[in-house]
Amino acid sequence: MKKVMLIGALIAAVSIGSVACAAPNKNPQAGDLKANVNYGFDQKEGGRSAHSRFSGGDVTYTINDKVDVQYVNNYTKGDDGDKLNEHYLQGVYRFTPYVSAYGGMSYVKADTYRDQHFYGYQVGLKGQIPIGERWQGFASVGVGDDVNSYSVGLGYDITKDWDAHIMYRRADIDVDNYDDTVKGWQIGMGYKF
Repeated sequence: MKKVMLIGALIAAVSIGSVACAAPNKNPQAGDLKANVNYGFDQKEGGRSAHSRFSGGDVTYTINDKVDVQYVNNYTKGDDGDKLNEHYLQGVYRFTPYVSAYGGMSYVKADTYRDQHFYGYQVGLKGQIPIGERWQGFASVGVGDDVNSYSVGLGYDITKDWDAHIMYRRADIDVDNYDDTVKGWQIGMGYKF
């Protein structure tokens, strides 16, 4: 348990010094529903540039003070025409207000020289830390059979329901017809219903 908390604290600490990711729900309450949408810029698909465009987002539902259910989507379209669409459905367990673990299934659609679909899993850790009254740093790291990823970010509460964020995300994707890295910056908005 101490190792998990130490790793989570390190992830959160890294996010203070870096700018990146979709802001998590602060002070989650049972029944909260939060949606984030992201726009990617300075994206790379492999060593090639990718389009600046809508790049996905996430929806999180809080079941109770410890458990969330979350759907995450990341979309990258390379300048060479390759498209990668990552989907994750995961359960999130909060050890503390600052450190969480998650696990769930992944679905990767790699539209390259042939269209392929791959099902797998991903597990990981997430951290968040308040930086003043309206700011928070956050980070996540995940490992799986098809995708290993990390993100770091900074969020700002515009109101109690609206927030803005900026993040850096990298995913190493290895499926039958695609083995490369997608990475880049994303900015976005979140709303808590």
